Amino acid sequence: MGNQPVTIFGYELITPKYLEKGNYDIGRFDFEDIGYFFGEILKIPLKDRAFRKKNKMINLLSFSNANDQDFYEGVFDTARFGKDQKIINIYDYTHAGDKGKNQGLTNQVNFLIHKKTGLLLIEKDSENVARGNFIQTYIRYHKDLIHPYIEGFNKKFNPSRIYKNRFLKVISLPSKSFFEDIKEFSTIKDAYYYKDISQDTGKSNEASNLLYLATLAEENGMKNMTRVKMTFENKVPKSSIKGIEAYFKKLHEAQYFDGFGVTGRLPSGRNRTIELLNVQRAFDVSVEHHENGLPVIDDLHTEMMLIAKKDNPLSHKIKIEQFRGVFENGSKKESEKGES
Repeated sequence: MGNQPVTIFGYELITPKYLEKGNYDIGRFDFEDIGYFFGEILKIPLKDRAFRKKNKMINLLSFSNANDQDFYEGVFDTARFGKDQKIINIYDYTHAGDKGKNQGLTNQVNFLIHKKTGLLLIEKDSENVARGNFIQTYIRYHKDLIHPYIEGFNKKFNPSRIYKNRFLKVISLPSKSFFEDIKEFSTIKDAYYYKDISQDTGKSNEASNLLYLATLAEENGMKNMTRVKMTFENKVPKSSIKGIEAYFKKLHEAQYFDGFGVTGRLPSGRNRTIELLNVQRAFDVSVEHHENGLPVIDDLHTEMMLIAKKDNPLSHKIKIEQFRGVFENGSKKESEKGES
C-alpha cells in the first residue's frame, strides 16, 4: 500500500530510587527494572494478565530485546467493550455479524523503550486505550510482581532503596523549552497551575481540592467556568518566587493537573508569560503499510529508533549510570517473549 502517516506518542518512564545520604532521585531510569517486571507479567497466562476497567481492556502480548540492543520492543493488545453492536459490510450495507457486550475488536499496538533514557514510544492506538494513564493503571494492577526484584535490589545496593509503590511511573513528556525558559526570568511575579473542569478526573487529593471549589461555586450560582486555577504571587519589588522550577517539575511528574504557567520579567525588562500543557508529545512519521492496512513492523521500529536517537527529549539521561546486576548468573531473565 506504500507509505502512510503514523502518529507515535512519547512518554517518559522513570524508576525512582532513594539513594545514599537521603537523596531521592525521582527522575532516573534503570532499564533492568522494567525488563524484569514486564518479563514477570509475561509468565502469567494470557487471559489472566489482561486488565479491564469500565469499557476498556489492555494486555501485554510480547516484550523482548530489540535487534538494536539499546531498545526493548513489545506489543500491547487493546479493545473496547460494553455494548451490543451490529457489524455491517460498509460497501453493500449487509449485516455481517453482531458484537456482544463482552466482546471487543482487538487492536495490537507496537511500542519501543529506549534503555538509556526511558523514552517510551508507542504507536497511536485507534481504540484510544494504550495511553499513559491507562498503562500506568496496568502497571499498578501487576505491581506485586516486582517485589522479588525490589527485595534483591535493596539487599544488593543498600542503602539505596526502591519503594514498592514507587518503582515505575509513566509520565507525559515536558515541553522542550518550558523548564529551560523558567531559568531565563530575572523575576517571577506569579506562577500557577490549573485543572480543567470539563475533564473531571481528579483522583488525587491535590486535584480533588480544586474540583471541590469548582463544584461549590456552581452550587452557588457561578456558571460557565472552564477551569480552576491556583496562583502563587510575589508582591515584593525586585524579589522572585524561589524553587518554582523544582516544584512544577514535581507536579508535572505526578500528572495531577492539566497545565502550568509562569509570568515574570526577563533581564531585558520585558514581561513574559509561558505555559506548559500536560498533553501527550506526538511524533509524526511515514511508514510502509501492508495490504491489510497495518504498518510494516520493521519500518515502524526504524522510525521509532530514529526518534530516540535523533530527537530524544530525554537525551540528557544517557549519561546517568544505571543500576544493574540485581539477579546475576542468569537466575532471572532480563526479558522474555510473550504469547501472541
